[in-house]
Amino acid sequence: MYQLPIDYMDVVIYTGFGYAGRDLLMIRAADAVIIGPGRVGTLNEFSVAFEDRRPIGILEGSWETADLIKEVIRQAHRPNDKIIFDSDPKALVERPHRNGDEG
Repeated sequence: MYQLPIDYMDVVIYTGFGYAGRDLLMIRAADAVIIGPGRVGTLNEFSVAFEDRRPIGILEGSWETADLIKEVIRQAHRPNDKIIFDSDPKALVERPHRNGDEG
């Protein structure tokens, strides 16, 4: 058995695809994505969600990944009104999206 924290999971899917495949499946299965502190995997998850034009919440704070994501958005030259930023996780989840959708 893998050494994973599964106490709070309803379903675990072992894909054998590694992190990149897991990220693709996870993002494609989500209605929206919240990005928090992380490393290169977080950037990959953001990239998939950005390319798929999913609603994305970015948790702002003193972590470097948020700054990198802001630069990626700036350099992409592809406006996306489905991306919101907030430093309060609860407010980020409860805040309506800019495109008028609730959630």
